[in-house]
Parts: sequence; C-alpha cells; structure tokens
Amino acid sequence: MFKNWHVIIAMIVAPILAVLAWFAVDYFVAERPHSAKEGAAYTLIAKSNCRYDSGQCDLENSDFKVSIRPMSITSGSVQLELTSAFPLQSATLGLVDSGIPAHPAEMKPTTDESLHWTTRIGRPEAETSKIRVAVTADGSTWYAEIPVTFLRLGN
Repeated sequence: MFKNWHVIIAMIVAPILAVLAWFAVDYFVAERPHSAKEGAAYTLIAKSNCRYDSGQCDLENSDFKVSIRPMSITSGSVQLELTSAFPLQSATLGLVDSGIPAHPAEMKPTTDESLHWTTRIGRPEAETSKIRVAVTADGSTWYAEIPVTFLRLGN
C-alpha cells in the first residue's frame, strides 16, 4: 500500500490542506471587530471572577473594560465601586432579588476623570440574586447582568 506514490503524497498533503482550510474558513466567516457606534448598545461579558467569591467582578467587551468591587457591606446595604478603563458619561446599577428588580441606583463619579464611580444598593437577599449594570461612554451603552457571588456576602 505504501509503495504507491499517490497514497504517500495524499497522506502528506491532506493534513496540510485541512489546516489551511481551517484558517481560511475563520478568515472568511469570522466577525470583524468594529468600533462602537454612538447610540448602540453592547453586552459586557462577565469574567470568571464574577462567578466566585473573589471580591471583584471584571466585565469586558473587546477593549472596553469595567471592574466592580464592594467597598463596604452592612446588614442593609452594599457600597459598590465601579472602575472603568475609559471615561464614562453615566453608570447605573440595579439589584434583582428573587426575580424582582429593585429601583436602579445612579452611580456618582468620585474623580474628575470619570473613571471611578460609586453607589450604594440594597443588600442581596440570596446568592441567586443578580446585579444589572449599565454604563454609557461616548454615546454608546454597555450592559451586563452578573451574579452577586463575588460580593463575599458571607463575610
């Protein structure tokens, strides 16, 4: 079987063509990155530290990055700080307890550069509660819904 040169050449060329086809499909089918359009809304992706008792939740979409961490937790409320890589025009957080959304809390900038924002929301009742985040930068809105696990509510 391996004395036939056609079979030997096919065994060498076939894997090379398969790898080239894989890259070609990615090149022709993949979504091209584009800059954010004013007035459009984009989803922020929660990183893995949002799902664990980490004390911080990182959200990102391409080069747009936002980080949320608790500053203080009392029996009735949680003070959160939001840090952004880009200056923000506005930031809002809302708690969703047992599927019922609470009134969103407007965040206030703590610096003139509008990179650090803070607000106080009600303390989540359960580990299954979620926080809804919406920030505006350069006329575009970025949003996410994240679990409250990262808050370290047990401490």
